[in-house]
Amino acid sequence: MAEVDAERYVEVLRFYARQMALLDRLDLDGYLGTFTEDGVTHHVHHGKKLEGRAAMRAFAEAALPRYRENVPRHWNDHYEIEQDADGTLTVGYCSLVTLTDKEGKVRFESTFAVTDELVRAQGKLLVRLRTLVRDRPAAA
Repeated sequence: MAEVDAERYVEVLRFYARQMALLDRLDLDGYLGTFTEDGVTHHVHHGKKLEGRAAMRAFAEAALPRYRENVPRHWNDHYEIEQDADGTLTVGYCSLVTLTDKEGKVRFESTFAVTDELVRAQGKLLVRLRTLVRDRPAAA
């Protein structure tokens, strides 16, 4: 694996800015379109592995009532990006979700360490695999 150049780094940041904006607008079609058809989202803390866009859609739709009463924002940072010889990008980052209610009160969700595998299909980046691990203190 090799670090990416500045041009690729910016491309990845733009990808996530667009993807998270789609998610925050609750645009499931747009958001799911940023994954490969057979993409996988692995929520390690729930023990759930969602395989394919249909499974991801069902999971997201079940969560929608909670998010329709609030404004969600996904705050991602600390991107580490490496590229394999075949062009696959491995991206690690930290993620925080906030929910703002109608009175303007902000609630913080758990923080996560996320690792994605991005591939290029038809000239654009798509997530093939996303692994989310909720942050927990180290065992004493």
